[in-house]
Amino acid sequence: MIDYAGLYPPAKLSMLETATNFDDYRRGDDRDLLGRLIVPADRLEELGRVAQPLLPREEDADPWRLSVIASGDLAASRQAVLEFNCSQWRGSANGHASVESVEIAVRDKAEVAAAAAAFPEYLEIFLELPRGSDPGPLIESVASAGVRAKIRTGGVSPEKFPDAQSVARFIATCHLHGVKFKATAGLHHPLKGLYPLTYETGSRVSAMFGYLNLLVAAAFIHAGLDETVAAGVLDESNAQSLRFDDENGVEWKGHRAGTASLDAARALLALSFGSCSFKEPVTEARLLGFL
Repeated sequence: MIDYAGLYPPAKLSMLETATNFDDYRRGDDRDLLGRLIVPADRLEELGRVAQPLLPREEDADPWRLSVIASGDLAASRQAVLEFNCSQWRGSANGHASVESVEIAVRDKAEVAAAAAAFPEYLEIFLELPRGSDPGPLIESVASAGVRAKIRTGGVSPEKFPDAQSVARFIATCHLHGVKFKATAGLHHPLKGLYPLTYETGSRVSAMFGYLNLLVAAAFIHAGLDETVAAGVLDESNAQSLRFDDENGVEWKGHRAGTASLDAARALLALSFGSCSFKEPVTEARLLGFL
């Protein structure tokens, strides 16, 4: 569920710190919550070099699963991905790691088509859509191209955060067109609240969405509830307002998504979220009693 982005703000860790953390999380008690390691395409070679002592070499070991951020020259990013995967195959002396997905920011339909065509079909492609516009036309193009969508739900300044209605509209439009998506930025807390924008002393604070808000909103939309309900749950900050039950799913203020809807939403709609911290979202969820 959690794609680890330790290289990115606000954590901004070194490659060695990020690789060491990812290795620790893969071995830890909460490893079933860990998704892919997020790495820029132009730093794949560096990752291979730094992580070499940590990468698995046993024939039956699971590889490090990576998602690459591509920007600028997509042909160069493609070449970097192919070279990395060829050098990190199972049984390689370099250790086993595999780029499974690529994430690319796009601005229009032409860039959607170009990005979707730039990489081999076996890779999952996530296209990050621009903020502040009707997502319908671009998500329709994403669906036609057979790729995934990506939404940025925050950043290191207040103006980077969209409103709940915009996020709900994005989710609903993805559901309408059968598009799977991931989210990133500002989601390292379970529930919406006022949090520091960075880890620096004296950092400004801002309202941030919680990843649980996002996932429940997706489940509600998948269950047939409307955008208004989804926007309401995106703005929810009281943990007591969300009730989970192994048999009945989740309930919020009389609205419910059953267990089947939760499973389907995770498999077919909201796939994962990126976070520069892995421990923070897990620890806070446990403190709130959700784990």
